[in-house]
Amino acid sequence: MAVVGMACRLPGADDLDQYWAALTAGRDGISRFDPERLVALGADPDYVRRENFVPAMGVIAGSRRFDRAYFGYSRAEAAATDPQQRVFLECAVTAFDDAGLDPTRFRGRIGVYAGADRVGTRSGPGQDDIGELARYIGQEKDFLATRAAYKLGLRGPALTVQTACSTSLTATHLAVRALVGGECDAALAGGVTVMPDGEWGYLHEPGGILSPDGRCRPFDEDAAGTVPSEGVAVVVLKRLADALRDGDRIAAVITGTAVNNDGSDKMAYTAPSLTGQSEVIRAAQRVAGVDPADVDHVEAHGTATRLGDPVEVQALADVFGGSASARDRCALGAVKGNIGHTGVASGVAGLIKTALMLERGLLVPTAHFTRPNPLLELDSSPFRIVGRCEPWEPRRGDGPRVAAVSSFGVGGTNAHVLLESAPRRAPLPDRGGPRPLLVSAAGPEALGRMARALADHLTAERPAPPLAEVSRTLAGRRVHRHRAAVVAHDTEQAARSLRALAERAEREGAGEALAGPRGLGKVAFVFPGQGTLRHAAGAAAHRRLPGFRAAFDMIRETVLDGHAIDLSPVVDEKDGASEDWFADTVHQQLALFALGYAFGSQLRDWRVRPAALLGNSVGEYAAAAVAGVWSPQDAAGLVCRRARAMWDTEPGRMVSVAADVREVTARLPAGGEVGVAVEGPGTVVLSGPEAAVADLLSGDALAGLPITPVHTRRAFHSKAMERAAEEVRASLSSVPARPPRLPLVSNATGEWADPAQVARPGYWATQLRSPVLLARAMETLLASGCTTFVELGPGSSMLGGLRRSPGWDAAFTAVRLTGRPAEPADDALLTALGTLWERGADRAVLDVLEPAGEGTARCSLPGYRFLGEDPRELPADRDPRGLPAGDPSPARPSPPAPARTAPRGVLGPADVRAVLEELWCRTLGVAAARDDDDFFALGGESLMAVTLTSAVRERTGCALSVTDFSRRPAFGDLVEAVTGGLPESGGAPPPVPGLATLAEGRPGRRPLFLVSDAVGNALPYRELGDELGAAGGRPVLALEDVDDARGTPRTVGAVAAARLGALLRAQPEGPYTLGGWSYGAVVAHELARLLTRRGERVDLLVCLDGFVPDTGGLPVGVAPEFLRAGLRAQAEAALGAGPLARRLRRDPALRRRFTSRQAGLLRYRPSPLPCPAVLFKASGGPADTGGPTGTDRPRARPTGLYAGGLRVESVPGDHWSMLASPHARPLASRLLDVLDAVDASRPRGDGRTVRQERERE
Repeated sequence: MAVVGMACRLPGADDLDQYWAALTAGRDGISRFDPERLVALGADPDYVRRENFVPAMGVIAGSRRFDRAYFGYSRAEAAATDPQQRVFLECAVTAFDDAGLDPTRFRGRIGVYAGADRVGTRSGPGQDDIGELARYIGQEKDFLATRAAYKLGLRGPALTVQTACSTSLTATHLAVRALVGGECDAALAGGVTVMPDGEWGYLHEPGGILSPDGRCRPFDEDAAGTVPSEGVAVVVLKRLADALRDGDRIAAVITGTAVNNDGSDKMAYTAPSLTGQSEVIRAAQRVAGVDPADVDHVEAHGTATRLGDPVEVQALADVFGGSASARDRCALGAVKGNIGHTGVASGVAGLIKTALMLERGLLVPTAHFTRPNPLLELDSSPFRIVGRCEPWEPRRGDGPRVAAVSSFGVGGTNAHVLLESAPRRAPLPDRGGPRPLLVSAAGPEALGRMARALADHLTAERPAPPLAEVSRTLAGRRVHRHRAAVVAHDTEQAARSLRALAERAEREGAGEALAGPRGLGKVAFVFPGQGTLRHAAGAAAHRRLPGFRAAFDMIRETVLDGHAIDLSPVVDEKDGASEDWFADTVHQQLALFALGYAFGSQLRDWRVRPAALLGNSVGEYAAAAVAGVWSPQDAAGLVCRRARAMWDTEPGRMVSVAADVREVTARLPAGGEVGVAVEGPGTVVLSGPEAAVADLLSGDALAGLPITPVHTRRAFHSKAMERAAEEVRASLSSVPARPPRLPLVSNATGEWADPAQVARPGYWATQLRSPVLLARAMETLLASGCTTFVELGPGSSMLGGLRRSPGWDAAFTAVRLTGRPAEPADDALLTALGTLWERGADRAVLDVLEPAGEGTARCSLPGYRFLGEDPRELPADRDPRGLPAGDPSPARPSPPAPARTAPRGVLGPADVRAVLEELWCRTLGVAAARDDDDFFALGGESLMAVTLTSAVRERTGCALSVTDFSRRPAFGDLVEAVTGGLPESGGAPPPVPGLATLAEGRPGRRPLFLVSDAVGNALPYRELGDELGAAGGRPVLALEDVDDARGTPRTVGAVAAARLGALLRAQPEGPYTLGGWSYGAVVAHELARLLTRRGERVDLLVCLDGFVPDTGGLPVGVAPEFLRAGLRAQAEAALGAGPLARRLRRDPALRRRFTSRQAGLLRYRPSPLPCPAVLFKASGGPADTGGPTGTDRPRARPTGLYAGGLRVESVPGDHWSMLASPHARPLASRLLDVLDAVDASRPRGDGRTVRQERERE
């Protein structure tokens, strides 16, 4: 097993680098206190003034601080959670960062094996408001591993281990066995000890295990005991073969582990056992296939007690044999001399020390060792104590370095682990060139700290890690909302850029200047026209981007075979094509088309979906091909014939004039032969016969205006193109065309193109002979709502025009995919991809990190920089708004709670705010509410919103739907909604009860109706609705419960019937597109049946991880067992785990609704439908439930239910997370592709499909 990631927080060491520095220096990290200062801080004066009180302890910095916003904790929940759980969570994230591993993207199961010491906190303010169950989960160490699995999304086994001092090494043994047995594919193993509040020292008892002077001296003549310490230590393990395949950094390799117990073979329960220790050492060596003579170093348990050390050395000697020469002796060490006894974390603390020594080839000293304890009898043993740093030379010559780690627990559970140095790997070829460095964090302050820590590491580490390894490690980490990418050629440049980034983040992050990332938003693709091409313009993209390369090569082959033109000079830097080749009109236009289409293909592979397209002249052909008007092969042929037809016209001339079009046209002679060919922002291109243009330039008409010749010898977009336009019309008549699937801005009108017209030959004939109204087209594009503009071709001529347009906004993002003439092409490409990644295109840089056939290793880098506060306390001079989320402060007590009940109509608007603030604060555990406080940013989640809106309904009489609240979740919005909806205020109810708008969409588009889940609200769809509306302009409406006097429907049929009324009021007639998640998919199926029975058409049923079995007409409850098992497993999963489970346990009414609907589901008889269906199946299965996942799910026969067929697609995430970030965006993209295809094939009133009608036109 490979150790691929490590993290620790130990006395005197906040991270691995500080730990290694302390080890090599032999430094003691124990803290020592002034007893009188402890009294001033609140310690019991009688206790700390006792003679045997030792004011020393190993403490870790900031053990009570916690970045609760990062992990999604409300303040009350964080305050009720044991600091050990909180510290372990942060350290686990750091270990994954060290491994360059993002659990959400890892293809496999990750297990977690860990243990904690006794509870390290007392009750804090606000804990009474969160409920007994939440307080119990937060304080009980049994939940350490499962809480980590839930918060980090780990789907392998999650076991909390408790074997006292040997806990973390025993956890490592269990993790190794799970990896061997295939129970998981990576594992987190470790332990944490944080002392209870108020412990700043201990009482020494003569003959006890604690040191009399606060120093731990393993193996030393003056050894008299250990020192209690805090600490957390975690490792990430993978199978060695997998780590080698994946290019992981391997700190060490675990070759064997063993665990046993002493039984009763010892003096007392707490005493060590010679036999037990020697047996576990032998067992581990047998597993590893290691001879004792091969072991170079043993990291001992080493408590420095008078009894423990001699027993441990004797047990080792019994296994290793008699004395050896000084040169051949095995080295002994014990890290407790540096950090004290960190309790359950001590075993992995020693493991990490050993792995660092193996990785760096250096043996470090044991702190406080001066003379050996004579009871150890080292002279007659095969061991020696390392007293200073020394190179690690393997005892077996050229073999690997071999080491062992022991950990022995009070009570007799012993653990022993054998390790060796990582296998030698051939050095990877460094192809040089720039590398992207991706840094992300939850907020700007953390982003700045991350960048600065990375810069410091790159300059301090000697030798500096290879930049390729730095790049790949950062790219493998979890991606957060605030992102920044820098491009560098070497570590020095990287460090400079990272420091500049840190300074920028600190400036922008001050106060509330940077509230959040801009995001990708709506994206527009723009395609340049002729005159922009240059040699090897696409070389960097062709070399680095597989999607671009495949598309370009396909077009190159098509053009070569069909037209005998080789486009290789466009992508081959070594091709010696002349300037004349690039000046050729046919070559230029074909090359621009190939580049534009190839870039479009790559962006599509990255799920970057354009909301609008604009091309300049020939660029409009590339835009149309990307929009699906023609096949790329047909489009390439059309471009070739168009260019040749244009070149076959009479010679002409074109010039560019830097002036407004109105001024230029006013100066042109009336009735002259020279006219406007391109009308750009602040630039006009004139076109006409050579003689006419020469006469115009020699006269005074354009005097004083900057004029630049355009390098072409034809008069494009003028009357001279009439014959060429007719040839284009004839060519298009024989080529299949279809209306564009994406909005296109027309060159000829400067407005949105009519899709039907774009598919007609006449459109393109007009396009060639007419002026390009580029300025008007750019204003249309800028008014479209797009905020990111990407130029798909050489240079940035289109982006420059957009920036000069009046509609350009400084908040817009411009992305050019190729460099300027003097700019290195790879730098420009990587900068562009980094910008796309910053804006949310997560896949945009992954393809460039490992070019085909070349692997890259990872390296150890500083981990995430958490921003912590003690959730129980806040200094009186701090305003709660200064924290990541609203925090209760002693200086701002919670407002007094009004009476628990108030009849409807009694509360007036003046009273509402106080009631709402009391409910808001109690739900979130905050002290006060401001109008701009966001419910979800303060740690609220969907089911907490259910509780809040239910309480609002009970206290005020205002029936605010959960979905409406989620769309405007600020406290001020809540006050406004409730005061406007109070019965006595005359406020009107929602226009359609039971209907919530998730996305407005574009006018004229058919909506997608999503049915709520078994709880009855549509809040789970919130992020998916946002993504569907933003990316595709798709209206999304949710059908949810309406509580009334008749109660809430329970059976599937009754729920569907209740939803039908709202559906018909929103859309009186079909066709309909319906969908639902989980239970909602079953109700959507029944709703489709009701609509079909009414004679309405349902075009598609979308099932989002919903199980709708074909029972052959039987109720599900009496159907074959494997069908019932699947549905019951879903219900049990919901009741047992996931975000729903917590609310169901705390809310009896919600639980009754859920369970009754699940019972109704077992009585449901699914009927066949005439429509098609698509099932988006979560690849991860129900999260952390132990329920059926992946291949374990029961197999139903759903295909018999849908006459139109069933399509099954796997999407990322598990049952709970598939609708939320980061999985909502890829799901929305896949769903939009399906919905667009349905729209294109939807029948019209005359029976023809939309696609057929467009083809006919």
